[in-house]
Amino acid sequence: MLIAICALPAVFDWYDEAKKHRDVAEAKELAATVPSRPESLEGVLVAQLTADEINRGQYIRAMAKVAARDDERHPLAVPPETGAADV
Repeated sequence: MLIAICALPAVFDWYDEAKKHRDVAEAKELAATVPSRPESLEGVLVAQLTADEINRGQYIRAMAKVAARDDERHPLAVPPETGAADV
């Protein structure tokens, strides 16, 4: 009886560790089965590239079009220089 009482903490500790490892494994398995959705066009292109749906050349051309469209919609405005005026 005394041996059983002394062994209980070790058994419960082993059970807690096993449960923790099982929970981590289940979380990893769930994360692997639930596909994450890309939140941007660039993310979609990267997902297609990594899934071999498009090749490297198609990716580069698509990103060039994205950059050109972004430049049209939001052109880079360079602020005027500030500082001392030429004397």
